[in-house]
Amino acid sequence: MLKKLTFFLMYVFVVVVLYSFVTVSSNFEKNIKGQENHPPVVKIITPANNNSYAWNTPIPYKIKVSDPEDGESEFQEISSNDVFLQVKYLADATKASAELKQGDKSEPTGLTAIKSSNCLNCHAFTGKLIGPSFYDISKRYPNTKLNLDILEKHIREGSSGVWGNVTMPTHTELTKEETREMVTWILENAADPNVSYFRGTEGYFTIKPPVETQQQAAFVVTASYTDHGVKDKPKQNQRGQDVIIIHGK
Repeated sequence: MLKKLTFFLMYVFVVVVLYSFVTVSSNFEKNIKGQENHPPVVKIITPANNNSYAWNTPIPYKIKVSDPEDGESEFQEISSNDVFLQVKYLADATKASAELKQGDKSEPTGLTAIKSSNCLNCHAFTGKLIGPSFYDISKRYPNTKLNLDILEKHIREGSSGVWGNVTMPTHTELTKEETREMVTWILENAADPNVSYFRGTEGYFTIKPPVETQQQAAFVVTASYTDHGVKDKPKQNQRGQDVIIIHGK
């Protein structure tokens, strides 16, 4: 009788252990799956796709972002400063459709690094904040290896007296590769007169007629947001975007 009771208790113990193991494994698997980062959904609310606007008309824009991990922009769970709008002029409107089809192409690594760093706390794409704009930097420094090295050093080690009394703090948290990509993007793209950048979920932009204005001119408008990933997995950030075309007349 004692042997039967002992065997029964051992059997119950084994069943409980196996059940606990399966339960823990299942919960662990669910937690791992729960940590998967999902891409954000970005939507340009205004302006509407294919709308036409008179030159020099202020055009209001509004962007909505929804991310399973970060939250909703309309509830201020997503910072407006993390949302960007790019407006690109195309003299040949027939090329706009091709741009629209390529809307899922990845963003230049240098621009992504700028957006995800604290650069935009002191610098704007155009216009002066605390420090010079990227446009002004690109106009002062031609795109040469020497200037790449100089600016990379200024960013990582800091500088003073280069732009008046403005002091550039150190950015040792940036890798040499990230810094090089940032500087490369600035020197190659910041002075492009056909592309404008805006920050925020709401605002205004103006389409100005270039010298070679054509009736069929178009603008590719791209809204984008890069999420913050999941805890302990910062390098798994995902970018979402929405692309529309508007026309100048």
